Amino acid sequence: MYAQCLQRFCLIAFCAVALSAQVRDPDQIYKDAIDLAGRGDAPAAAAKYREFLELRPDSVEARTNLGVALASLGRYDEAIANYQIALRQAPQSPVVRLNLALAWYKQANYEKAASELAEARRLDAANKQALYLLADCRLRLGSYKEAIELLRPAFDVSPDDKAVAYMLGMALIRDGQTGEGQKVIDRIFAGGSAEANLLLGAAALETHEDAKALDSLHKAAGQNPRLPAVWSLCGRAQMETGDNPGAITSFRKALQEDPNDFDANLNLGALLRHDNNLDEAAMYLERALRLRPAALSARFQMGSVELSQGKLEQARADLEAVARESPDFQPVHVQLVSLYYRLNRKEDAERERQIVLKLDEKERQQRVNEAR
Repeated sequence: MYAQCLQRFCLIAFCAVALSAQVRDPDQIYKDAIDLAGRGDAPAAAAKYREFLELRPDSVEARTNLGVALASLGRYDEAIANYQIALRQAPQSPVVRLNLALAWYKQANYEKAASELAEARRLDAANKQALYLLADCRLRLGSYKEAIELLRPAFDVSPDDKAVAYMLGMALIRDGQTGEGQKVIDRIFAGGSAEANLLLGAAALETHEDAKALDSLHKAAGQNPRLPAVWSLCGRAQMETGDNPGAITSFRKALQEDPNDFDANLNLGALLRHDNNLDEAAMYLERALRLRPAALSARFQMGSVELSQGKLEQARADLEAVARESPDFQPVHVQLVSLYYRLNRKEDAERERQIVLKLDEKERQQRVNEAR
C-alpha cells in the first residue's frame, strides 16, 4: 500500500513538473510574444516579453522588443530603461541605439535623441532613418550649420532624395544662406509644389520680403495644410506684417500638427504675453524652454511674463541670465529697470537705465552711419 501511494505521488509530481516546464518553455513564450506583437496586442506582448526575460534576462532582442512594445503604448520612460539595459549588453548595436533615440525623440528630448542617432549612424552609416531623424533633431534644436554639415554629403550622393533636399534647403535658408537654399529648391522641387512654395516663403522671410513670404506660404498651406512647419512660418510672416490675430491662429494650427514646434510655442507665447494672457503664455513658453533650454529668446519672454505676474525672483533669475549672455539686447535691460525698481534696488535700476540709454544712442548712431 505504501509503495503504491509513493508511486502515485511520484507520478503526480512528475506530471506537475512536466506541465510546469511546458508552461514555462522560453521558446514558446517568445514565439507567443512575437505573435501578440504582430497582431497589435502590445500590452499582452509586453507581458510575454517580461515573462521570457525572467527566464532569459540576457536576451538583447527580447529586451529591445519589450522596449518597442512599451513605446507603442506611450510608456517611453519604461521603454528607455529597457533600451538602456539592452545597450549595456550590446553597446555596438545600431538597432538598440536607434530605438533608444526614437524614444527620446518621442519625448521631445532632441538633444539626447541626436546623441544616440549620431552614434547609430557611426555604427551603421547607411541607415536612412537615422539620417533623417538626426537632421530633423538638428533643425528642431536650431543647429543649422550642423544640419548642413550632416545633409550636404548625403545630398551630393543622392541628389534625388527629396527628404534630404527639403531639410537641406530649410537648413541653408535658416542659416542665412538663402542663395544656396534656392539652388537646392530649383534643382529638386517642381515650381509651384507645396514644398517649393514653403521653401521660397522661408527664404523670403530671411531676406525680410514679408509680403512675398506670406504669399508663398499661404499657397503652400493651401496645397498641403499638414506640411511640416508651414503654419509656423505663416505665423512668423503674419507677425512681420502686423497681423497678430492671424499669427495667433496660424501658430495654434502649427501646434495642432506638431506640439513640439519650438518657433510656434515661442511666438505664440510672446503674442499671448503681449495680449496679457499671461498664464496661457507661460504654458507655451515653458514648452519652448523644454525644447531648447538654452534659448535666450524663450528665457527673455518667460522672464517678462514672470515680471508681469509679480514672480519677481523668478523673473530676476531669467532676465539676469539673458543679460549676461546677451549684454547688447536692449529689451532685457528695459525689463530689468522695471524689475529692480519693484525690488527696491534703485542703484541697480539706475545702472540698467544708463545701459538702455547707451544702447539707444549706439543704435541711433548706427542708423546715422547707414544713412550716409
